[in-house]
Amino acid sequence: MIVDEATLNRTDRLGLAYCRLNLYEWDNILGPKPSGFDDLPDYLPTRRRRKLRRVCSGAYPMSKEDYVKPAMTAIRSIIGDANCSRCFWIFRLGKTEEEWLHWYLTKRFSDLL
Repeated sequence: MIVDEATLNRTDRLGLAYCRLNLYEWDNILGPKPSGFDDLPDYLPTRRRRKLRRVCSGAYPMSKEDYVKPAMTAIRSIIGDANCSRCFWIFRLGKTEEEWLHWYLTKRFSDLL
């Protein structure tokens, strides 16, 4: 889906970045792409849960996950879970905000009703 980023408000622009990062694609809102980013594996399953601090010290090889996960966490803390979900529906699934809202209010919480 092609999106005119200039027309997005701050929340939607961060949500678009979140969607891209979720697919291990760099988003320029974070600044320049790290050198060699495209050549890195998406993640390293043998150390998937290790601390980033240990990775950055050079003790472990890097992966795209080492860059995107902290950025996704920061974006989620700014725009919240609901907006991350809404942006996924709009930018990745091509659905409308009304379709997302219907799902969010009925299906997502159906086990609580």
